[in-house]
Amino acid sequence: MMKTRSVYFSAFRKGNIIPANFETWLEDMALQGWKVEKISQWSSLKMDFIRSTPKKYRFVYDVNSFPNEEYKSLYEQFGWEYVGQMASANIWRQEYSNKRPESFSDMESMEKRNKRVLMAVKLNFVLFLVAAIAFLITASIKPSSMTYSDIVQFFIAGGLMLIIAVYLGSVIYQIRKAYTKQ
Repeated sequence: MMKTRSVYFSAFRKGNIIPANFETWLEDMALQGWKVEKISQWSSLKMDFIRSTPKKYRFVYDVNSFPNEEYKSLYEQFGWEYVGQMASANIWRQEYSNKRPESFSDMESMEKRNKRVLMAVKLNFVLFLVAAIAFLITASIKPSSMTYSDIVQFFIAGGLMLIIAVYLGSVIYQIRKAYTKQ
């Protein structure tokens, strides 16, 4: 039996871009006996799990780019274990047996978290869109100092940036659609 398992692009899998869905996915993995030991900056691209005893964990995806010690100690005082930070998202977990614990005490806190996630995705969307436009305009203008190879590279870079921007646009749509259902 496998003792380790790697999942690629975990945060980009269908639906996982929405924080509540990502939390549920991690919880399902733990119930199947796959425990994530540490989450790092690159975990959205490759997340490693180890085989363990199936357990009920409640995971929390909380956007906070620069967590201070007070932030961490507050979660820890309420029994949460810090698993790590993936980009600007801090991942927490708490084992439970009966009632599933909540990290956000009220709907307002949950909505604030959801707005922070949406704002982060929107910012990335704008950055990739602007970069795509800049690359494509530069390649179209064809400055005299650019070789044919340079122009092709600018078109490829612009195209890739545009694909990422379109993807992020669809993510914004998915997140808004999910949040309006709540």
